[in-house]
Amino acid sequence: MNRNKKFLAGVVFTLTGLLMTQPLLALEVDREVTPRITLGGKLVSTVDSVNFDSDPAGSDHISMEDSMILLRFDKRLYQSGVAGAVLGIEEEDNVTRFQQLHAFYWARDMKLEIGRTRLRNTLIEFPLLRDEDLLSYTHVTNASSNEKFDQIYGELISADWYIDRKVLRLGAWAGSRRNGFPGAPVGLDSQGISYVYEQPEDLFYVSRWRHAGIRLDRQQVDVSGVTEWQQALLAGFEINLNMDPQSNWSLSVQAMINDGVDGAVGLVTVADRAQIAAQSLVASIRYVARPHLLTRWQAAVTVATMNYSDIDNTSQWSIVPSLFYRIGQGVDLLAQASYTDYDVALFGGGSDVRLQLGIAFSLETVFNDNIGERDSILNLEHGYIQ
Repeated sequence: MNRNKKFLAGVVFTLTGLLMTQPLLALEVDREVTPRITLGGKLVSTVDSVNFDSDPAGSDHISMEDSMILLRFDKRLYQSGVAGAVLGIEEEDNVTRFQQLHAFYWARDMKLEIGRTRLRNTLIEFPLLRDEDLLSYTHVTNASSNEKFDQIYGELISADWYIDRKVLRLGAWAGSRRNGFPGAPVGLDSQGISYVYEQPEDLFYVSRWRHAGIRLDRQQVDVSGVTEWQQALLAGFEINLNMDPQSNWSLSVQAMINDGVDGAVGLVTVADRAQIAAQSLVASIRYVARPHLLTRWQAAVTVATMNYSDIDNTSQWSIVPSLFYRIGQGVDLLAQASYTDYDVALFGGGSDVRLQLGIAFSLETVFNDNIGERDSILNLEHGYIQ
């Protein structure tokens, strides 16, 4: 009898324990919440006719540079904010590589990023077919690499504080430029700060000012075995010349001052010229036709000038007219011409001419959208049309 009582007591105790722990076990089941998934991409294919005194070996070719696929995964967090990751694959010089590979966190008043993404070495996005078209004028170039990829992308940690939770932000970043030379600085060799005013795209026409700001960029440079910091300062703005969203004129301007490093005198390569004190000014005027608020075509002219102040006869200037015609959602016909004129100390006083004709296809789609807030994933990369 006692044995039966003990057995029944054991069964009751075991069942009671299972029932009490079941809610706790339930907390460990199906913990994974499906993230929101954003798929974006762009294919830019052009026929390029070139005549470059800066690169006599250059020939006519078909270019698919800046074509890419982008993926973003993000989730809303327990307390506040959203966190996720971005993966991007880009075609560059017939090589496919990750140009975006970073994690992020954002809330109403702040944003953090860590990983590979675009360097914060420019301020204004100009109406150019590709961001490399006026790279030396618009970006603080890499003083330790000649590769185009290394002028635009790097590994960094960045933080932005949205002061008014709307359009004003204070930013800071530190990271590593991709250095291709033996003995070049390694580790956290770059840093910068910025103060920017920027309207969201859907509010471009509520204010005369679209975008304005100032940015300081610093990078370590090795010159003849001596490492020092090189500073560049950028300032720029973009404004609406009229307030009609169906037939809009806008103006963009950016100025850049690079203080260079002592003892730099080379002019042959991109990295050589990046080490020399220089000043540049870029301006563009853009017209966008949006009948019934549907973007159909854009015409623009961009002009730029640059001078390497430590060396005589080293000025250059460029003009780039462009025309983009939208024949369907995300499908554009492209036409752009560019002319660059060099002073006698640069490439013998020659000139570069390029004509580009082509087509572009872009897409963006969202799966499991349980968040409802975020900029277009395509804004992570250069855009030629607004």
